[in-house]
Amino acid sequence: MRLLLVGAVIAVIVILWRYVRRTRRRKKQASPFAIPSGVSIGSIPLLEKDEIALFSLLQMAVQERYLVFSQVPLWSFVEIEAEAKVRAEILRRIALKRVDFVLVHPGSCRVEQVVQIEHESSQPHQAERQYIIESVLVAAGIKLTKLPLNKSYSLPDLTARLGLAEEE
Repeated sequence: MRLLLVGAVIAVIVILWRYVRRTRRRKKQASPFAIPSGVSIGSIPLLEKDEIALFSLLQMAVQERYLVFSQVPLWSFVEIEAEAKVRAEILRRIALKRVDFVLVHPGSCRVEQVVQIEHESSQPHQAERQYIIESVLVAAGIKLTKLPLNKSYSLPDLTARLGLAEEE
């Protein structure tokens, strides 16, 4: 009889502990977002000086054929159709990957080309990041153009590298 009573007390304690834990989670999730005192948040440039020059040149090269956007998250312009676990894994791997520039068709609003800046320092994590981006772009059928940042481009040269010269 004592053993049954001890078991019941332990079961009640476990149930109460779970209930309290769940209600605390709900309270944490329900609290509004607030920036803690002492935290400073400011604005930073989206692009560096060299990237701004390339962005402006890209806009001139594509003229009215494409819209140009910068620093676009990879997951925002690809569609992944797969089993839930596989889809979640792919999304997890591409979650923080951004591409430098996208050329978007103004009618369909689909990304038709990605322009990546090749930086001089090639660290192992950047190589893996680039491999993931390239794999996703190939699978999605999106053209990728890589441009070294330290090179200056003329408008006709950039237009030719983007494959837009023959469309004129």
